[in-house]
Amino acid sequence: MKTSSRHHGVIVPMVTPATPAGDVDLIAATRVADRLAHHGLGIFVLGTTGEAASVPASQRGPLVEAVVRAAAGRVRVYAGIGDTCVAHSIAAGRRYLELGADGVVALVPGYYPLTPAEIEAYFRRVHDGVAGPLMLYNIPVATHHSVPLDVVETLSHLPHVIGYKDSEGTEGRWLEVVRRLDGRPNFALLMGIAAQATAAIRGGFHGVIPSAANLAPADWAEFWRLAQAEDWEAASALQPKLDATATRLQRGHTLGHYLAGLKYALSLQGVCGADLFPPLTGLNSAQRDALRADFAVREAVSV
Repeated sequence: MKTSSRHHGVIVPMVTPATPAGDVDLIAATRVADRLAHHGLGIFVLGTTGEAASVPASQRGPLVEAVVRAAAGRVRVYAGIGDTCVAHSIAAGRRYLELGADGVVALVPGYYPLTPAEIEAYFRRVHDGVAGPLMLYNIPVATHHSVPLDVVETLSHLPHVIGYKDSEGTEGRWLEVVRRLDGRPNFALLMGIAAQATAAIRGGFHGVIPSAANLAPADWAEFWRLAQAEDWEAASALQPKLDATATRLQRGHTLGHYLAGLKYALSLQGVCGADLFPPLTGLNSAQRDALRADFAVREAVSV
């Protein structure tokens, strides 16, 4: 395993607690961030798991500020800046860095179909405008674009680009990512598909970004301890447990259903409420009953 990059480890795409009225619950967000930092896990706020596209714009800065304060320098904090308006993304990136984020994470705007040349031009504009640590983020399920690896490789040489998160999951893609981009001391490769964590980190990635770590931070802290020790047999043995935690949250067939399950499970732990930001909705009563029963039957999730 290679950890030469300063941006490495388990970095959790933090949920954004919501009130029933659709506002950010900053008290609960502080509690979530503190728990993750307590376990030594990095934090990625305003990512896909954090419902970034639905969080009221006026409340995003205070959220980042609260998370940075809760982390208190114990772990690094990254903030997402994916907006369909490039100017808004640049302004947000500058603001989040001023608030103390260690880096900002940009994904491709998902409204218009874009060519590879347009994707590259977009990232260059964000890079130049933010003029600070920038992580590239590829998540086709949300953006409806796959960032070509030729584009990633070109952008990786820009001075402010600190790494690349890949959440595509296409067979063989992570191997090609390592082949093209491994070996640079200041460029991090972060795996966004948690089920590929052991294989990817053993194969050259520097870290993993697992959403279910919101629910089981102790398990993911243990995974990273094993990875650092290069105890791949034990890490591989732990992987099915990590996968099972994520799988049982999926009460339907969409990303929204998964996030609803995650927040409801966190509410069972007393960490935050189960409310989501519109247009996403929570689980129905039958789905809640099934998830509650599933947690009662199975081994308790580590907190």
